[in-house]
Amino acid sequence: MAKHSRFTDDIWFTPAPSAAQIPVRTIDDLRNEIFVSNKYESLKQGLYTAEEMKSKDLYENYAPNFKDKNKQFIYKYINEIRHYSPSPDRYLLITRWRPFMPDVLPDSLTRPSTRIRFQSDVFNYQSCGDNQTVEWYLNFANHDLFAYYGGPLLAQDELQVLECIELAALREYFVQTINTVGSSTVSSNRNKTLPTPILISNTERVIQMDTSKVYGNAFAKASERQLIQACKYLDSSQKVNLIAIEAPSHGRGSYTRDQIDYILLTCYVGFKAAQILANKTHALNTSNQRSSSRSENKHFRTIIHTGWWGCGAYGNNRRMMILTQILAAYWAEIDELVFHTQSNDYQGDIDAAQEIAHQLLKEKRVDDVINQIVKLNLQWEKSNDT
Repeated sequence: MAKHSRFTDDIWFTPAPSAAQIPVRTIDDLRNEIFVSNKYESLKQGLYTAEEMKSKDLYENYAPNFKDKNKQFIYKYINEIRHYSPSPDRYLLITRWRPFMPDVLPDSLTRPSTRIRFQSDVFNYQSCGDNQTVEWYLNFANHDLFAYYGGPLLAQDELQVLECIELAALREYFVQTINTVGSSTVSSNRNKTLPTPILISNTERVIQMDTSKVYGNAFAKASERQLIQACKYLDSSQKVNLIAIEAPSHGRGSYTRDQIDYILLTCYVGFKAAQILANKTHALNTSNQRSSSRSENKHFRTIIHTGWWGCGAYGNNRRMMILTQILAAYWAEIDELVFHTQSNDYQGDIDAAQEIAHQLLKEKRVDDVINQIVKLNLQWEKSNDT
């Protein structure tokens, strides 16, 4: 295992939690703003908890605490050279969800119902330009959300925190205060691991990192000159909505039924929660005012941007992770799923996964789909230790 893998870094200790130092709205105030449509009435119990706060309050009261010298360098550049401060009128919404899945799948699951696209690039967070659309990006989460943000590794999770710097303050809020959300993206029931996705609406990206020479373990070895060349401050910040879900990791041999069930459940809950949050999130993304008085029952398209979630360091099979995300997107009735594949190196896996998904969409029960995937005998791959 590489020295700076997220699986071997220390988690730095913080003081015992205390009462929040900032005003926070909680689930009792937020539930009706989130569930503005009767369409989701049966899914209200799926929302475990929610909190909303001013970004500026969060950032100023729970300062990021980077341990790695190169991340400290970037943080100093953002704050002392560029004088970053969140807008005083922007609000951040954090929701955590219980696992839920339909026994019988929706009718009319056809290719036109959910658009699937593959792009040989990385997340750039550029808006599609349609003001009737809410876009989401996956955070390839650890079970303890943002736990390793301050260390030397710069993998996908840590990169998002560095670019959306207030997420580091959110981590400090999680560990320093008595709050209702917590930082765990998983839970357990009868010794079985269950997903509890955390969705973050309306954070902002303030820098763009060119990771071609500083990704993964290379970040800790980069010179200050390399960091300056890699870091671009965005004159106009980008609004970003995140779906934080953890994939299973470090399996061996063929995927088990429980592993497949967990992957499908994780993706489905995260994707469906994004769709449910569309009205509330759209209001936050498009206004400097808190959205409580403006929540309306409108239909917004939902686009989810994903990539090699669970691959690389976690060692998942690429074909498996494409297949399960496609199925979850159809089941959740997401309008569009965009895979950012970085390159064209895995076209064979993409083609195979799409064809299998097309066949499995004919099934009407989740259990039958899982049985069919088990029969594929897809094998775990090896971690690349990034």
